[in-house]
Amino acid sequence: MEKWEGKLAVVTGASSGIGAVITQKFAENGINVIALARRYELIVENIRNIGETRGRIHPHRCDVSDYESIKETFKWIEDNFGTIDILINNAAIVTFSRALDESEETTELINQVINTNLNGLVHCTRKAIGIMKKYGNNSIIINIASMLAHHIPYLGFSANIYPATKFAVRGFQEMIQHELIMEKNSNIRIGNISPGIVATDMITKEMLETSPHIMPEDVANAVLYVISTPVNVNISDLIIHSVCSVV
Repeated sequence: MEKWEGKLAVVTGASSGIGAVITQKFAENGINVIALARRYELIVENIRNIGETRGRIHPHRCDVSDYESIKETFKWIEDNFGTIDILINNAAIVTFSRALDESEETTELINQVINTNLNGLVHCTRKAIGIMKKYGNNSIIINIASMLAHHIPYLGFSANIYPATKFAVRGFQEMIQHELIMEKNSNIRIGNISPGIVATDMITKEMLETSPHIMPEDVANAVLYVISTPVNVNISDLIIHSVCSVV
């Protein structure tokens, strides 16, 4: 982890769950973090609870479902910090309503999920890579995808458009990898971590009681592993899940 000490990471969805734990672990390992989320106050509270760390955490309000918010945020990052060394695309939301429900409420929920899970990730990646290219340093992007991006088992309930957005994240990651190869750019790596069910506030209490799951710390440790690999190694997709579950 020494190679990342003093470097700058951007983490989306950093106010709670997986994003909050990744932010903490980065800071504990000497990585400076721009912690992005809509719920700015929660990030500030987390920083207060974490206490002193080797790396600094800089909270910033950003709604990744809003392109203008993303554009303003990444301009602020470049103006104040220069390059970006690590981007963790973690922000995501889920709805358990049925996609076939034609109500206006479900239509709005579907648009929110797509704008957050896919469009936001796409635009954050585009902005980050634009900055990374200017500096030419070894950089890495990790998308927090999902095991549902590989296989959607019959669950007995609907996760609506959520699995489709995670499938799309996989496709986007592969296409960006292709574009970087076409540009002969070996300084920027991009990959996914695809966890099974994780105990976060996105998952209902009933699901956690009946389904094998892992913790946000497990995903954060996987992130630390991926960034610790040599710069000539790219992990395109790392699937992690409870020992009591299967893909």
